[in-house]
Amino acid sequence: LPVTRSSATIPGHTEAVLHVAFSPCGSRLASGSGDTTVRFWNLSTQLPQHQCRGHRDWVLCVGWSPDGRLLASGGMDGAVLLWDPATGEALGACKGHRQWVTALAWEPAHLQSPSTRLVSASKDCTARVWDSRTRRSLCTLGGHTKAVAAVKWGGDGLVYTAGRDCLVIAWDPDRGSIVKQLKGHAHWVNTLALSSEHCLRTGAFDHRGRRP
Repeated sequence: LPVTRSSATIPGHTEAVLHVAFSPCGSRLASGSGDTTVRFWNLSTQLPQHQCRGHRDWVLCVGWSPDGRLLASGGMDGAVLLWDPATGEALGACKGHRQWVTALAWEPAHLQSPSTRLVSASKDCTARVWDSRTRRSLCTLGGHTKAVAAVKWGGDGLVYTAGRDCLVIAWDPDRGSIVKQLKGHAHWVNTLALSSEHCLRTGAFDHRGRRP
């Protein structure tokens, strides 16, 4: 059926909502705002769960870990903060970017479970791979000459970044090296989408995890 009206409005933020992301199970929503907060929402009750303060400037992006146990947020303060969605507790900060954090992506679960690595893109022309357990930078992906606007961690194991230098670059996140540069755009590359972001490992009737 066509959507003809809004089913609900969930108020709370006091400035513009800049990014939202559904949890992997689809029951919760996380939002980042210009009011410098991250908020968690229960979609069943359409009520707020947690209001998380830690950023010193606008929150530009949020990203759930594949198992839904962690949420990362990035902002104009250059920090990547990690949160516990169950309690709203701050778990630590990944610091290293010199300018805005513009995008986040976690390593897909079929490559590593539980997923402990994530990658952040920044206006400082780099992307960084982080260990969520130690909050340390594992490597810096420095190949763009202008701001990096988008990042994806593909199901093939490569990280893809896109930037205002008109480039899409594929990276080996283990070595921090460039695999390939995709050239052709005449202006900024603002977003990316991959067909290999997710992988279905088993079917609905195979409880043993074996190939049919």
